Amino acid sequence: MPETPYCPLLSINKDIPVLCQEELCMWYIKQLKLCSLTVMAYTNALNLQTPAASGTPQAAPLKPQQSQPQVKQNLTNQPKREEVKAPNPFALDDLD
Repeated sequence: MPETPYCPLLSINKDIPVLCQEELCMWYIKQLKLCSLTVMAYTNALNLQTPAASGTPQAAPLKPQQSQPQVKQNLTNQPKREEVKAPNPFALDDLD
């Protein structure tokens, strides 16, 4: 049996990490036997590693700001950009 992992939430500001409560915790996913916070962090880490879609603009590097007048954005309805998401490796569709 694998070693019980530590809980990322209960371990905040503790000197000794707190063990995962597993099925007693609302954040625990029984089918995956993982904490949902761990799953979300892992999924976001995978999304950071994938290259951006060709239609998605890249974030420009930060430059020192010069004194320029501020421009207010127009609050009209603009078409939303479609986000391309990578398939989630933790999809629960095939689990019973």
